[in-house]
Amino acid sequence: MRLLLVTQGFPPRVGGVETLCRQLAEGFAGRGDAVTVLAYGGRHTGEVVQTSAAGAAYTVLRLPSRGDVFQWSWQLLPALRRARFDVCHVHNWHSTVAPGVWASRRRPYVLTAHFHGGGHTPAARLLHYPYALVARRVVADAAAVTAVSETEAALLRRTFAVDPLIIPNGIDPDPPGDAPRRPPDLSPTIVVVCRLVPHKRVDAVIRSLPELPGYRLRVLGDGPERGPLLELADRLGVRDRVDIITGRLSDRAVRESLRTAAVHVNLSEAESFSYTVLEALAVGTPVVANGASALAEWANRFPDAVLLGDPERPGQVAAGVRKLTGARIAVDLGGYALPAILEKYRKVYERVAA
Repeated sequence: MRLLLVTQGFPPRVGGVETLCRQLAEGFAGRGDAVTVLAYGGRHTGEVVQTSAAGAAYTVLRLPSRGDVFQWSWQLLPALRRARFDVCHVHNWHSTVAPGVWASRRRPYVLTAHFHGGGHTPAARLLHYPYALVARRVVADAAAVTAVSETEAALLRRTFAVDPLIIPNGIDPDPPGDAPRRPPDLSPTIVVVCRLVPHKRVDAVIRSLPELPGYRLRVLGDGPERGPLLELADRLGVRDRVDIITGRLSDRAVRESLRTAAVHVNLSEAESFSYTVLEALAVGTPVVANGASALAEWANRFPDAVLLGDPERPGQVAAGVRKLTGARIAVDLGGYALPAILEKYRKVYERVAA
């Protein structure tokens, strides 16, 4: 099978969409398929052959692009029209690659929407209005639409009157040599992993720190909110307990940070799944999560391992952190095993390519 994955971002960029696309590229290349990834590259452009840790090779074509939230490339349509594939799998309804695939008239395509319902900034919300008419065609013309959670699927049904297939994101296996989870240090650490943008609500985690004496906060990520977050920590008198690590970390380093944390906190107001929660649970670390969006599903599924916290109530967040600190958790993540997830996508690809 010739598989074309089309995505705005691809590693070394970080994020849930990027992780899923990497897993698909490596997984299907490892099964002997010819995989090409078409992604935006900003100033970093060109075609390269990448190799997975297991030795599977696939092609990544990075297009010159401009913009930030609504990144775009004048080379997308020509690249799509030149591409040879049996199935095109495009990711992220909110990005310009989805309407690009639709406008190219190349078929069939599978759409994994990663749908949040709207933009996360005033500018993004404004731009969604003219996009709405085209976006409905993007969904309607897809040979298959998939969602990564029940919450996202329900939102797609309400918005577009489609019935998406739910395929959750999968967990990478532990690399050889990974150590079992060890108890947290005497100075327990809260770990947050995300882009530093307003809707991720890292500010709410910092606001909980005055009620958590002795705890440290380690944030893995970067973005425009870094300065304001540090200023907030200064105002609250907790700056000496907040570390923001902006450098690029390997997947293994991120997993190790989650493994040794007392608690992982994700208070994002818009999530269609959350790889970080899945990673934390996989290494035995309990989670405090926002009850909004798909994060609530984790607490419903694993109530002893995931507690909900309202970002507008720092005391509630702090109480959840205290309650979970020291907990040793073990949950059944068999439904997120990557080989099974890849097999579900394989069945979708074979159906639409027939």
